[in-house]
Amino acid sequence: MVTVMNKLFVALRAVRDMVLPESVYDFWCEELGLLARREQQVARAVKVVSETPETVSIWLKPNRNFKGVAPGQHVNVSFLVHGHRVQRSYSVSHVKGRLFRITARKVEKGKASSFLNNHAHKGMIFQLEDAYGDVTVSHFSDTPALFLAGGIGITPIISMLERWAVTFRAQPVQLVYWGKRAQDLAFVERLKKLAAEHSWFEFKLLETEFLERNADGTPKLFAETSAWFQELTEKLPSFNAFACGNDGFVHQIQERIAPWVNQFHFESFTPLVFAGEPGAPVQINLTRQQRSVFVPSGMNLLSALEKAGVRISSGCRRGTCNTCSCKKVSGIAVNQSDNRLHESSDSGFKPCTHSALTDMTLEL
Repeated sequence: MVTVMNKLFVALRAVRDMVLPESVYDFWCEELGLLARREQQVARAVKVVSETPETVSIWLKPNRNFKGVAPGQHVNVSFLVHGHRVQRSYSVSHVKGRLFRITARKVEKGKASSFLNNHAHKGMIFQLEDAYGDVTVSHFSDTPALFLAGGIGITPIISMLERWAVTFRAQPVQLVYWGKRAQDLAFVERLKKLAAEHSWFEFKLLETEFLERNADGTPKLFAETSAWFQELTEKLPSFNAFACGNDGFVHQIQERIAPWVNQFHFESFTPLVFAGEPGAPVQINLTRQQRSVFVPSGMNLLSALEKAGVRISSGCRRGTCNTCSCKKVSGIAVNQSDNRLHESSDSGFKPCTHSALTDMTLEL
């Protein structure tokens, strides 16, 4: 019986594909409030929760086209903000079967994060791309884990902790969570509850407004004389460590922790920002759009193209998600993170990490 029904379903889909073009089918599904699409991955918000006054969590139910996401991974999502579509990359903060949760902290002048915190609602529709990210729950299954979170960097970490809370966990996990004030941080009460319920999990919260300062005014994340740090130091060689936060946070963690642990992974959610004055204009030829624009040499190419009115998909803006990747046919660019020249043709060229030095042709 099941085989007959499967064959019937396949036959009906084939008839649908012949009768209805994809654009027509997708249009009417959207008009009727259905998640079904021919190929497109979309999701509906089924629950919206305010975690703190400036942090919101949104539970998403995807359609059958979405391939799924693992705890620790990230998803590019796009949605309408006052009639204009914006796209951002979010770590999932929980995965439950097909459902998953994203959590957004409001950023000053942040168009997407401000909109989600102020206007996200049940029934809101999001477009999705395939999940990405190699540091997942499976990386820490058979070894002691040390998690180091700064602010909203807790999101991929809590998704892994929540998974272990409903499965078996033999190896110890230690989390150190930094933020300006406890009341501003998401999931604090949930983390305390997890620590109380599971012997494998230890949780330490540090409020940065009360910490000593480095010479540049940033919080000193590690106080060498503190008992907790001395105890942690003794355990470091056995840990696989994962740090997530902004660039400054991750840099401090990397300097102090990376040399001592068994393995060190990190993710930074701060978009790459590079110093340097824009230079003389260069011409960027866009083959698919059949037009050319002029942008300043030396300026981040993704930002420069957007400023010139070019619509280009982007996500993390750090070279991780590959959303903005395109083919560079010709021209010389410089990688803004390490100043290496990029002279050859490349099918995986990333505008978000490069600036143009000469005229350039891109398949955009």
